[in-house]
Amino acid sequence: MAGLVLLAITANLLQRKPVDRLQVKPDSNAPIALGTKATAVSPKSPDTVKTNEAESDDIDKATELVNRGTKLLAQGKIDEAVAEYKEAARLSPEDEDMHYNLALALARQGQRKAAKAEYLEALRIYPDYTEAHNNLGNLLVAEGEFDDAITHFKDALKISSDNASAHNNLGNALARQGKLTDAIPCFREALRLSPEYLEARYNLASTYLAQKRIDEAISELTEILQHHPNFAPAQRRLSEARQLQGK
Repeated sequence: MAGLVLLAITANLLQRKPVDRLQVKPDSNAPIALGTKATAVSPKSPDTVKTNEAESDDIDKATELVNRGTKLLAQGKIDEAVAEYKEAARLSPEDEDMHYNLALALARQGQRKAAKAEYLEALRIYPDYTEAHNNLGNLLVAEGEFDDAITHFKDALKISSDNASAHNNLGNALARQGKLTDAIPCFREALRLSPEYLEARYNLASTYLAQKRIDEAISELTEILQHHPNFAPAQRRLSEARQLQGK
């Protein structure tokens, strides 16, 4: 594994879902009111009405806080964004997106342990949250917890098999374990799904190079530099590969 530099650990760490509005999952059990027939509704007590109104107000406030936090995060004001997201999660504790967004900001802040806890909370609420599995996996890779990371990447792919990022990240985790042969199909699948995926192609080239598959490594690195001529890591790898080829 010496000299194998994989860039994908953090490349997708901060991939996030849109946060301009609260999201409704496609498999929600909530029925859609089509207005085609009358439905008997039980009368609600004034206390129940007040409770529902308070909950609705909290959700609206939480959404506003998330949107503010997102703008702050984009401005690089990470500490302020974390504060906004924390308050949003407090107001709407059973909304997985609130915990997911907080995890993103905490990861940017360098608080990996706290970020992992928030990703896990998002997954407790919504186990099929692909992005949470994927980003949590990246945090685990960064901490050397490869087996757990691989589990989350595989979970992400069970939910969304066409997720190029998850394929690339799974390959990265496997390669970091020294399982280069197993990693290669993951990088190839990421590239099949997203041919312009720079990190996946670089990871594939680096893995070929680590396996002394020099011609294949040169082919992938040349492809990268045709589109990204100033990409220094690929330049260095290509120089290394050509030196090995000449021996």
